[in-house]
Amino acid sequence: MPLSNCLKIKLVFWLLLLVLMPQVHARDVSMASGNLLLTPSHGQGEAWGKSKCSSCHFMSRLHNTVPKIKVIVEKKGFSTCTGCHGSNGTKAARQCLVCHNVNDLPVNPIRTGKHRHDFNLKKDLPTTSAQCEVCHVGSDMDGTFEIKQDLTMFNDKLVGKSAYVDVNDFCIRCHNRDHQQKKHKIKNAGKRDQSIAAENDFLKIDKHGVTDGAEVERALYPGLREGYQYKSIVDCVDCHTMHGTKNPGLIIDDSRKGVFHLDAQFRKEAYKAEIFDGVNTNGESVPKSDYSQLCVLCHSMNVTDQERKLSGGAQDTGNGLNGVHFNDGADCVTCHSHGERVQKGL
Repeated sequence: MPLSNCLKIKLVFWLLLLVLMPQVHARDVSMASGNLLLTPSHGQGEAWGKSKCSSCHFMSRLHNTVPKIKVIVEKKGFSTCTGCHGSNGTKAARQCLVCHNVNDLPVNPIRTGKHRHDFNLKKDLPTTSAQCEVCHVGSDMDGTFEIKQDLTMFNDKLVGKSAYVDVNDFCIRCHNRDHQQKKHKIKNAGKRDQSIAAENDFLKIDKHGVTDGAEVERALYPGLREGYQYKSIVDCVDCHTMHGTKNPGLIIDDSRKGVFHLDAQFRKEAYKAEIFDGVNTNGESVPKSDYSQLCVLCHSMNVTDQERKLSGGAQDTGNGLNGVHFNDGADCVTCHSHGERVQKGL
């Protein structure tokens, strides 16, 4: 059946629109604010509050400058939009896991392991995009982690909404004894549980924290891998991962998930950090705890080969690395742990 003149005109109009319409790049969506989150200026205000992205945007012209994201978006459609660009003034929930999963973005972040920061101490809950938003409500997904932009600003009982000093300041606004967030109080934690003792330990006791550790350089077995110094503040996320691990204490089980100041190539070797804390990662009982695979990621003895041999420091901890002493057993936390300082060091 021949097309009517009116229909022909409409087809020509849409074809010209497709050809002449400028490409929409990932970074062009909200030039007013300089990030990917849409603002009331979206479409000069005309597009703000609209929920159907396809009304204005053609899938084939999106994300041409970010091909890896383009593949995911074309496969999953416009349901991915809120993850990076926000809700556009609607009540739509941001969809984080539609892209951030083990299949589509397996290393951004690495989410392997059943234990995650799911806001429940007693059992592991399935991860949801809503959980992501608790900590990352305003994240702009521009590829650069910025504390001010990418971490939720919590109103603290002691300091209000003052800017975070660092990522640790963000963590201890929840993980403390007496000024936790009302919406996210830590329940079922004992008095010595690290989930509530973190603030006191980090600020006052633990040598990984703000307490000066200069004297350790003169201790029996000094030596750190390149990237860390004894005066370095070790961030919470250097040893703890929020996004997935085999360890129920959310301790990293892979060098790629933490120890961020180490050489990038060293981290990419994926040295395992299996923690035996009365049970192993398979839930089987073990005779004693062993944190050495975690500690040896950063600690390496700067001593002679003979001293290494005598102290046990040449012994492989089980992940291909050595450098922690084993004379009194393999468990570093017998003498060195959060909140304790039995010997020089921690």
